[in-house]
Amino acid sequence: MADSEGERWLKAGITAVRSGDQAKGRQLLLKVIEVDEENEMAWLWLSGVVDNDEERRICLDNVLTINPDNQAAKKGLEIGRASCRERV
Repeated sequence: MADSEGERWLKAGITAVRSGDQAKGRQLLLKVIEVDEENEMAWLWLSGVVDNDEERRICLDNVLTINPDNQAAKKGLEIGRASCRERV
């Protein structure tokens, strides 16, 4: 990934998510991942703007594949499992 371009997309995606524009954020974060599948931060932020629990789990699993010690991803998976158990 061209660092400047990818970093711009990542920063713009995070900014969009923080300002409430999840669709734009998702689009930009997906562009980052298209050029850098191992961008831990992009996968983590993407997990917050995907459409369903299965996509969220995939994003968080990817974060943990890249960095098994990522506490935010571990917590996100725990919360997801707990919410699934509550629905049963």
